Amino acid sequence: MRIRFEVIAGPDPGRLIHLQEGLVARFGKTDWADFSFPADAGMADFHFLIDCRQQRCVLHALDSAPTQVNAAAVQTQELSDGDRVLAGQTEFRVHLEGVFRLAEDTTPGVTRDAVAIAAATLTLPELCSRLKLGGQAPAIAATATDLPALYGGLVATGDYQSALQVRGYTLGQRPCVAWGCYCVEQTLQGQLAGVQREAHRAAAAWVQAPSPTTCRAAEAAAMKTGYKGPGGWLAAAAFWCGDSLAPADAATPVPPADTLASRAVAGALTITLGAAPDNGPPAPRCAAWLTIAEQIASGERMPYEP
Repeated sequence: MRIRFEVIAGPDPGRLIHLQEGLVARFGKTDWADFSFPADAGMADFHFLIDCRQQRCVLHALDSAPTQVNAAAVQTQELSDGDRVLAGQTEFRVHLEGVFRLAEDTTPGVTRDAVAIAAATLTLPELCSRLKLGGQAPAIAATATDLPALYGGLVATGDYQSALQVRGYTLGQRPCVAWGCYCVEQTLQGQLAGVQREAHRAAAAWVQAPSPTTCRAAEAAAMKTGYKGPGGWLAAAAFWCGDSLAPADAATPVPPADTLASRAVAGALTITLGAAPDNGPPAPRCAAWLTIAEQIASGERMPYEP
């Protein structure tokens, strides 16, 4: 499934925004939005969200500023081909092409999810843009011939966090959290304690059995850490793989951006690089973790084994 939002009125007429099935994207005026419209004074910082998961394309309004679909104010609305969306001064026409169907992978042992499938459709520069990577990442992506060349180049420059986020995002959400849990546990060798240990266990429990219950348990564990430390970031990653950032009893869900989990896992691993008890150099350790990720992606290593 291909989704395009075409700007037909407002400050950026003619602008085209391409989305893939499995992604979640926020539209707004701030640079922190996935798709930013800073010239639109009528648009909120985070105005609306488009959720392309679960074989649907659903708009969720994120602000009290009105969002309209086909001239009617909405809070949540499933979109169809040809619909018009108005936010601030910007009007979009929605183009839905093809049939919603996740790509199938019949390779034994290979793990795929919607985020990994969607990530595979991106060019390396598009991947860097999607993850909002700065520094030397865009230049490395422009000349890299494949994904290992991209994250290998980032490791060579010392940008370990970007290298880890690139690989984590392209693994897919559940495999990414599993990878982070494994690498942190193996590297710190039982050094996690207290709320950090509890948070790591909560993340691992979600990996073993993803459900609303284990997702919310991971949220609670992350909050106990103050969203800090390797365990705290892994628990946050598990929670951000869920369906909503809003409280469990909220009437309107707030789906998380699909880049949040990989960012959190990369944060957990970056902290672990500096906390390893053997004080080993970071580059070889990071390279070893990336090799483990490759083994998970190929099916050589199963990420969900206890």
